[in-house]
Amino acid sequence: MSDIQPAHHTKHLPVLAYPFNSVAFHLVQRDDGTSNGTALWLGAQVLSVYLSAEFKGKSRKIIETGTDNDAPVLYDTARPKAVELGSGIGLMALALASLGYDVLATDTMHVCASVLRSNINANAHLVPGRIHVRELDWGVDPTGWIWDDPVSITSPAPLPRRGTSDSRDFLAPPFDLIVSSDTIYDTELVAPLFETIRALSALSSASILSPPSSLSGIEPPVIYLAVERRDPTFITTAFRRAGEEWGLLFQRVPEKRLRRAGVGVGWDAGEWEGVEVWRGRWDGVTGAVK
Repeated sequence: MSDIQPAHHTKHLPVLAYPFNSVAFHLVQRDDGTSNGTALWLGAQVLSVYLSAEFKGKSRKIIETGTDNDAPVLYDTARPKAVELGSGIGLMALALASLGYDVLATDTMHVCASVLRSNINANAHLVPGRIHVRELDWGVDPTGWIWDDPVSITSPAPLPRRGTSDSRDFLAPPFDLIVSSDTIYDTELVAPLFETIRALSALSSASILSPPSSLSGIEPPVIYLAVERRDPTFITTAFRRAGEEWGLLFQRVPEKRLRRAGVGVGWDAGEWEGVEVWRGRWDGVTGAVK
């Protein structure tokens, strides 16, 4: 991280030249007070560095797709799929795509239209994975989600959608990974965020939705969240509620493990103080449709 600056030092810059591994993303941001999601935040920086180290060389799935003379046949499959909640200016989505993931990058309609979609389009040629940008309103009941609309999962345009035969062109459950950063800061957002994560976990672990070439029907996807502990009581309560109310069981990634992954290299210790990464998974029971 020695060649990049902490987000709070760069919010005045309209365009960030952001080196990541062997490429440099060019990311437009807007710190105009209209939305928190149109500028870069520390959580995305920390999580992208940590997952880059954690997932290095692990971004393809080996699965059993058939038998040959009663022996399992293993194949190296297509890329795994990730969904990001609150993608902001797109750093985390681009980072995952650079690691070999196909990524569904989601945010509010305003963020998608003002920075996210244009940033993804401008940098897509730099990464091997596909990235699709779509609105996902956490306040919309999951039973109303639409997966074959090219713009929004929760507010589809009143236009004829493509036929079901083309649905494979859209990134949809099951997902192998759920990520979100800098999204736990407001009490009113806690329940909608965790309900959305639980719903995505349930959709991704329902074997009826899993194609033969996916492992996602075996267990719910792994979840990574990055947060800033500005209010310790608020963060502690949020993760406690995640387990009690939505069956989302998290453990904090130790700070020394983040440092070993390269987080904070070249920065003063105080530059990312209070930023935490949490790893979790849905218990597969709480809130499940009987």
